[in-house]
Amino acid sequence: MNAQHIELPYYQEWGTGDPVIALHPLALESTAFAGVARVLAARGLRTLAVDLPGFGRTPAPAGPLTPARLAEPVVELARSLESPPIILGMSMGGRVALEAALQHPRIFRGVVMVAPYLPWRRFRWAMPAARFLDPAWAERLPLEKIWPLLKSVAEAIEAQPRFDHDWFARACVRVVYYSSCAATRASFISAARELALDPAFGEQGVWTRLARLKVPTAFLWAGRDGLIPADHAEHAASALPRSHRLEVPCSAHFVNGEHFRCLEHAIAMAVTAVSEGAGHRRRQARKHTLTPCLADVPMAVGDELPEPPHRASEMA
Repeated sequence: MNAQHIELPYYQEWGTGDPVIALHPLALESTAFAGVARVLAARGLRTLAVDLPGFGRTPAPAGPLTPARLAEPVVELARSLESPPIILGMSMGGRVALEAALQHPRIFRGVVMVAPYLPWRRFRWAMPAARFLDPAWAERLPLEKIWPLLKSVAEAIEAQPRFDHDWFARACVRVVYYSSCAATRASFISAARELALDPAFGEQGVWTRLARLKVPTAFLWAGRDGLIPADHAEHAASALPRSHRLEVPCSAHFVNGEHFRCLEHAIAMAVTAVSEGAGHRRRQARKHTLTPCLADVPMAVGDELPEPPHRASEMA
């Protein structure tokens, strides 16, 4: 980490209790976790959902958006809290959460990685081609000229009843509008490039370093995930045999239609498992847990969540 002063990221906050810092997937922002925050609040946990650097309301720093660079303001936020948080990350956010926990294990109570992006173990020969991705290309696209149209399209889609409570899908729809921002497009390309170039093996390789993780850990995998290689779950379990491993058989990567609550509640189960195990480490291997499908279970009274945020930080 740099010795220079690092500003806190923008974040939205829900609930009360022990803190959970939530990190979004590539191209999304903090509102994606509004539904998860509702479930965690019911379990007595406080969610601080972060806009990672270059996305949402947190400006991008100078230089490539490596996982370590994206983790810097998250670490500062964790240090500012009154008690050590659990760090929760999804997809790209899972990789950033891992980096933060590897570099600063003492300031986190545990880490939950939901379908985390980890370097491909196969087809490594293709990864160097990502070096040719130039964020400046994205800045040159003239999408700013049609931003009113893009905003109207995003708002029309998001207003459909099926998205009323599906906050991950709503955040994905907003990407249509966010794409009108040149800086956001550049951040997308920069972060995607650095994820592709992330070393897999060797002293600095992610899979090599994964086994050194010292905090209570849970992995959550989606049974219908078409983006994350299926064998990553087994390799992660081999690297960290004492980690919790949960699977949502009915879930895709993070856009799930009628199964959106299945993923939300599974995330809460993973966070609870890490939270309960943070005070004492069991020596036996964790079980592989299949989480239930809630698609046919009616939403209970009180499951609705008002528009976020309850409270948000000021952007530094």
